[in-house]
Amino acid sequence: MVAQSRLVVAAGIAGLVIALSGCAPGPVLPPATTPTPTASSPSPTASPSPTPTSTPTAGAITIDSPTDSESVSIPIPMSGTSNTFEAALTIDAIGASDETLCVRHIMATSGSGTPGTWASELAFPPPEAGEAITLRAYELSAKDGSIINLVEREVTLTADRPPIFITSPVCGAAVAPGSTLAVTGRAFVFEAQFTLELRTASGVAVVSQHVYAERGDQESDFTAILAIQSALPIGLYDLVAYSTSAKDGSPQDEFSMQVQVR
Repeated sequence: MVAQSRLVVAAGIAGLVIALSGCAPGPVLPPATTPTPTASSPSPTASPSPTPTSTPTAGAITIDSPTDSESVSIPIPMSGTSNTFEAALTIDAIGASDETLCVRHIMATSGSGTPGTWASELAFPPPEAGEAITLRAYELSAKDGSIINLVEREVTLTADRPPIFITSPVCGAAVAPGSTLAVTGRAFVFEAQFTLELRTASGVAVVSQHVYAERGDQESDFTAILAIQSALPIGLYDLVAYSTSAKDGSPQDEFSMQVQVR
C-alpha cells in the first residue's frame, strides 16, 4: 500500500515537470544585424601592380650619376655603388639603334659581400647631337658569363664635341703584343698637338707618343701608329689622348677608351 502511494506521488511530480517545461519560454536571441562601415574601416581595394624599375636588389649595383633623363656630353662620367663577385662589373652605352657604342670593364672598391663604390667614364665618337642613349651597369655571371644585376639610365647626348676623340680602334678592340696599333680620330686643340698613351689599369703609361692633328684652327683628322711591346702582359689597358694646358702644363681634354692586349 505504501509502495503504491509512492508511485502515485512520483507520477504526479513527473507530470508537473513536463507541463512546466512545455509552458516555459526559451531564451530570447537578439536579431541579426549587419555592421555599418566606418571611416576607420574602409572597404578593401585592389593594390596597384608594382612599377618595374631598373634598380636592382639592395647590395647589387646602382648608378648614382648620371640620373635618368639627364643631358650628358662625351666623355660621360659615371659612378655608383656595387657589391659584386670579386668587385668586378661592366658599364656600357647603347645607342638608339641598339648598337653598343662603348664598353668598359671596371673594378669597384670592394665586393664579394662587402659593398663598395665605383667611378669611371665612357668615351666614344660623338653620334648625332640630341640622340637618346642608354647607359648600363651590370655584372657578368661567374657561372655562365650572362648579364646579371643590370641597371640602366636613359640619357640624352648634348651637341658638345670633345676636343679630342678617337674613331679607331673601337672600344674593346684587341691588339697583340709585338704588333702595332693604328689610331685615328679628330682633334681641335692648341697648336694641334696632343699626346697618345697606352696605360695600365693603374694608370702607368707603357706607350707614349706625341701626335699632331692636320690643323690647329679647327677640328681636323689625325693618324698615329703605336708600337706595342712584345713583352707587354696580356690584359685590359686604356688608350688615352690628352692635350697639355698652355697655362700650367697640366693634362686636359682627356679622352680614354679601353682596349685589350692579347
